[in-house]
Amino acid sequence: VISGFFILLEDQIRVGDVVQIAGKGGLVEKINLKTTILRDLAGNVHYVPNGHIDVVTNMTKDFSRYVFDIGVAYRENVDEVIEVIKEVDEELRNDPDYKNDILEPIEIFGLDQFADSAVIVKARTTTVPVKQWRVGREFNRRLKKKFDARNIEIPFPHVTLYMGQDKQGQSPPLRILREEK
Repeated sequence: VISGFFILLEDQIRVGDVVQIAGKGGLVEKINLKTTILRDLAGNVHYVPNGHIDVVTNMTKDFSRYVFDIGVAYRENVDEVIEVIKEVDEELRNDPDYKNDILEPIEIFGLDQFADSAVIVKARTTTVPVKQWRVGREFNRRLKKKFDARNIEIPFPHVTLYMGQDKQGQSPPLRILREEK
């Protein structure tokens, strides 16, 4: 009861917020002194006793953010990739269906990682609460279309089958057996 009182008093979460509490995440449907009720994306309802809540992560308090980790092939010009990201952001911020959801221009942190098959450009956008996923999905859709139009490669994992070589540098023949039915 004391935990529930402080959750309500300190305005940590409100009905309509998207939160992570006690290992569960979802949209807050109801809060009282004893229990917080969440509904996750799959529609599952979680009844969380407030006494089990030690950390509250509120993803929608005051504003929300969507973080992008945009992977492109090593051969791509990172400066061109950043320009395309800025173009998509500007288009989205000027689109009547999205402009009221986006609070400020995209923040591009730059080249963040050298991953196994891609270089990763990190960025984030700030939105009104609960709109970050809608904005992020549309941004990704538009970015993919622009990358396709500009022939900017989005890599994906490849597997190379190496059969080895003998001491003379020769590769053994590859024998493929077909099963008879």
